[in-house]
Amino acid sequence: MEHYIEQLIADIRKATWNMRPPHEMWIESEADPDNELELENMSHVEKYLYGEKEPVSAITGIDQNQLPPPEKLTEEQQTLLAAELENLLQYFHFYLDFPDNYPIHLRYPFILNFWGEEHVVLSFGENHIEFCDYEEENCPFPDYCNTCREFAEEIENDEKKTGSVGFDFDVADLLPTPEEIEHWLQQQKNDNPAKDSPFSNPFEEGDDDDEEYRDDGTKIDTETVPVPGLCIFCKNYLTDDPEENLLCLMTRYDQQNDKSFACGAFEKI
Repeated sequence: MEHYIEQLIADIRKATWNMRPPHEMWIESEADPDNELELENMSHVEKYLYGEKEPVSAITGIDQNQLPPPEKLTEEQQTLLAAELENLLQYFHFYLDFPDNYPIHLRYPFILNFWGEEHVVLSFGENHIEFCDYEEENCPFPDYCNTCREFAEEIENDEKKTGSVGFDFDVADLLPTPEEIEHWLQQQKNDNPAKDSPFSNPFEEGDDDDEEYRDDGTKIDTETVPVPGLCIFCKNYLTDDPEENLLCLMTRYDQQNDKSFACGAFEKI
């Protein structure tokens, strides 16, 4: 097994040679990946509008079958492979969100499972992958993470200060208004008039009434899109930027039927 691990690590390091050109939308938009705001916005557009999901094995060039099951490895071997694989994933802009104090050898089973998934690879930026659904009873990192408990304590303290229980809000009031979305769409149309450009407006009006737009150009009733609890604690939620609010809506819509919600733009209040 030692010889196999050495050869596998060599293959993993060689996989960084798999250079990919940036998505054509970056060239068409002339966005600057060194500009933090443009990078964040364009990365969201690439991920949710123009990117196509691929198996992680195809993205990295390392087949999942090459990765030994955890029970066949020693703790030291799992540590070596986990570190090498995380470095490889970051080369393709995937950042796995583990607690800072989470032992490296314990990360290997998570990485192995991630290798069996399909994702959109970004041209620039960071695509954060979460393993937590923010439900304390389902914590994947027991004894290493207190985030859910901290959230619960914050809510409890807020309730004690205000005398209210939970959140009193109408979901419809939290979503972008039709005027905000229309303003963003018109701005995109004015900034990118080329009809054949891959960055041209994908939200062309259809035949449905009283609905907003899905990623594919069809329409959606924004009131039907649930607001995950994670959004309530995010400082990027409901900003003064209509474009940012629209991207948040797209993120929530894309995952509304998933068992758990993950957002790479999440920043705790």
